[in-house]
Amino acid sequence: MQLSTYLESHSQLKQIQQTSIREVILEHKLLSRIGGLDTKSLLSLVDATLAAGMSPVLQWDILSTEQNFQRCVTLLNRLPITNFHAIRVQDLGAAEWIRLKHPELPLHLIAETGNHNLTGLQRWTKYFGQQLQRLILSTELPKPVLSEYSKILNVPCEILAVGRILLLYTPRKLLSYQAFSSGSTRFLEKTLATSDQPQRQFPTIENQHGTFMFHHRDLFLLDFLPELQNTGLSVLRLDLRHLDSSGNWIKKIDGLLESFDKQKTAALKLAWPAKITHGFFRANRTDLAIERIKNPHLKDRGESLVGYVVEALKGEHLILLVLKSFRCGESLLAITPEGRECNISTETIKTTDGQPAVDIVSGKLYLVPHTKYVTAQSIIYSLSE
Repeated sequence: MQLSTYLESHSQLKQIQQTSIREVILEHKLLSRIGGLDTKSLLSLVDATLAAGMSPVLQWDILSTEQNFQRCVTLLNRLPITNFHAIRVQDLGAAEWIRLKHPELPLHLIAETGNHNLTGLQRWTKYFGQQLQRLILSTELPKPVLSEYSKILNVPCEILAVGRILLLYTPRKLLSYQAFSSGSTRFLEKTLATSDQPQRQFPTIENQHGTFMFHHRDLFLLDFLPELQNTGLSVLRLDLRHLDSSGNWIKKIDGLLESFDKQKTAALKLAWPAKITHGFFRANRTDLAIERIKNPHLKDRGESLVGYVVEALKGEHLILLVLKSFRCGESLLAITPEGRECNISTETIKTTDGQPAVDIVSGKLYLVPHTKYVTAQSIIYSLSE
């Protein structure tokens, strides 16, 4: 297993050279969502990286409009693209351009925000063939799934092991009302809070590509290094772009990979400048939240379910969608979304065209007299069962 990280300056390169890391990711500000290198700085770092015997990888991860795409292509045609050991792309249109124009250039496909399922990933490995040399998997995949994918996919896989977790991206400028200038300022940065959880401050940045909101905790999987090594993953990515490089975090992390030590890991966690999370590595339980937000009063209670109220017109009628036949005159129980229980009279039942109903047929709509408190979405049960 190897480490990969982002390179933004020559001073960072000197730090990385003191570690076992041999692959660095370079980001031009036109090609990258968050990167800030101009062309001159990028070329200088490529030359320095190659001279140091390391592997520079170019990241092209913006999601482009046709106009932006053409600007990116113009830039790529001016760059010595063969000096890069690979190119990382997220937009499938960009990947297709690389496949057609530079079939000799190894491709790293970023599948962090889509194609989480094995079938989709296998489809892309087959389509891009031997040119696809790496898949960047989502941090939303728990350890058992990562292990399964790494064994089945016939291409090396990578995940983010340390860094910020992107929660939201929009091309709109949410921190400013004017277009982002191409001056010396790289981006605007603030912390934002939601109205329901004001105590959680979400780091948010804005640049020429839009606005990015991150989780208030950094992903930190270094205390699971032995387990990560057993998953079959080939590469762990370290995203330290938001940290002060004077902390020399890269060297401390590299030492753990060479010789894992629980005490050193605990000390590193304690010293980490942000709160941390393990994300979904141990388990992805996001489906449990769906059950928690469901209205408990609207759950199906079984065999006695007769149907639903689809419309309630005060003083006039209720319209029922019948799912199970019942007899006219039978007492029904309505449970409203608020949990209130109300008896519904069925002495008078009409079809939607106002005709008296004799046979109550499943799958059709019927009108009954309005009942106080009963609203649309109320569930109807039979009291005879």
